[in-house]
Amino acid sequence: MKDPRYARLIPILVAAVLGVGGALALAHFVGKPSPGDKPAAPPAARPAPAKPPEPAVQPAAPVVFLLSIQGIALGPDDYVDAFGLKLAGAKVVKVCKTPAGWSLSRAKGAAGLDGQASVGAAFLDRDHIGDLRDLALVEIAAGDASSVGVSGTAQVGVYGDMGEARQIKLSPARVAMVPAEGCPS
Repeated sequence: MKDPRYARLIPILVAAVLGVGGALALAHFVGKPSPGDKPAAPPAARPAPAKPPEPAVQPAAPVVFLLSIQGIALGPDDYVDAFGLKLAGAKVVKVCKTPAGWSLSRAKGAAGLDGQASVGAAFLDRDHIGDLRDLALVEIAAGDASSVGVSGTAQVGVYGDMGEARQIKLSPARVAMVPAEGCPS
């Protein structure tokens, strides 16, 4: 009985004679390959193309910048007698220049710069406000000066007016940082 039509009939006839349990047992063996049959080989899988190794990402080396305070507009009788500058994402590594009669120091944690005139003769008027250029070397871990947060104030007074000094906000527009290898000579 090699006719395939009868192959489906045999389990039905056996089920009628042996019951459901016998039919299930017989159905398990029907259609199985004989021990001499070779199983078909599965199709060969293609190997995945090899990915080139990813280069190791190295953190960027800190970049050094020369810091200047600029852009403080002063009237004919105005002067700057102190400032406090805070930097986020950078640290002051060296004070390059101190205006005559001033004291400059790195802020706590080197994350800024504080300056103050020690006597009235050292106040910086509009003819001498340029003395706040090239003040310090700043190291920026990200390597980009635009990533540095800048805040602080400069104290501005008026000659002949004993009133309170006003505070000028120090912002990125008033604090320049240009790449440098060291302090200017």
